[in-house]
Amino acid sequence: MSLYKRGKTWHTIVVVNGIYYRESLGTTDKREAKTLEHERIEQLKKRAPDPQKRGKSYGSMTIEAAMKAYIAERRGQVSSRMVAYWQEQQRSLSAHFKTLKLARINSAHIADFQRSRLDAGRAPKTINGAVSVLRQLLKHARLWNRVAEDYKPVRNTKPPVGRALTLEEQKRLFETAALWKSEAALIRVGKDGKTYKLQADWQYAHAAATLAAYCGLRACEIKGLQWKDVDFADGLLQIRRSKTPGGWRTPTLNAVCSDVLAGLYETARTDNGTDPEHFVFPWQGGKGIVDPTRPMAGWRTAWRSILKEAGIKARFHDLRHTAVTTMAEAGLPDLTIMAQVGHVSPEMMKTYSHIRRQALNQAAAALQPHFPATQTTVEMVN
Repeated sequence: MSLYKRGKTWHTIVVVNGIYYRESLGTTDKREAKTLEHERIEQLKKRAPDPQKRGKSYGSMTIEAAMKAYIAERRGQVSSRMVAYWQEQQRSLSAHFKTLKLARINSAHIADFQRSRLDAGRAPKTINGAVSVLRQLLKHARLWNRVAEDYKPVRNTKPPVGRALTLEEQKRLFETAALWKSEAALIRVGKDGKTYKLQADWQYAHAAATLAAYCGLRACEIKGLQWKDVDFADGLLQIRRSKTPGGWRTPTLNAVCSDVLAGLYETARTDNGTDPEHFVFPWQGGKGIVDPTRPMAGWRTAWRSILKEAGIKARFHDLRHTAVTTMAEAGLPDLTIMAQVGHVSPEMMKTYSHIRRQALNQAAAALQPHFPATQTTVEMVN
């Protein structure tokens, strides 16, 4: 909501139940205007939603304005991560559609947006993600049915980029990541002949990588962990902050994951960061400042340093691919895998389960018949 002055009179702009209101408050006094605005909002909240009026209200907005209104209405129902995603996708949509009102958007406009983004080198997944946000807005405004029949998502013809790390790569990666435990091993001599100390936050990158590869956690789930979510006695985690509610689960911790969490707990003791509400991966500021009441922004710098030191090319998310692949190769049922790593659709199971060539060779050997095969001569006819 916002107050603004037109002439000498105060006006208000508010969004209630998905409907955009722009009204005069009939006063020249700002303090009185604030009181009247609050009273008006309470009146509008008691009014039954009118789908047609919502469509008319949103339909008269640009994508940027509609997104602001949509976020104001939905902010209490979704995570801050989802709000950030909507805002990010809105920028590319607004840059293309500019001042075009929501009610004027048709299937030809959407197809033109897809073509322009493809020409700009954007990936099909990125383009479809932006259009999915536009679809949310149009559905909310009761306008999607006009374009739904003609809409076609961009086909993704590229192979999956994710991969599973080999056992040799895992060994090299985690031996390198564990160098944070040795102060002497962290010292390196650069090309300029000067001595450097590797990133001090390698401990967090090492722990995050371990939880991803050997427990199947996503990066967002790792960042959201609080000490109240860790059950050392029973070896369990409570995942209640995930990509979607389908990711909420209680995975079992193996010994290596329990060990890295125990190491983080000892580190947290020095910063008085072991309260149940404190984050396992606390926010790291400059000059050694640590705030356990805030989650860590990430470990990208340390992760890249570890990869460079280990001589491996991989994304952090590839560790989750590795976890799913390892369980799939062990013959675990899909439902068991999903209980450990969170919801994975059948299509994504195919993407994540990068069955290595060794496993496929074993499958071929298992299919080899053990009885003597009958030799049949086939004459080729010219």
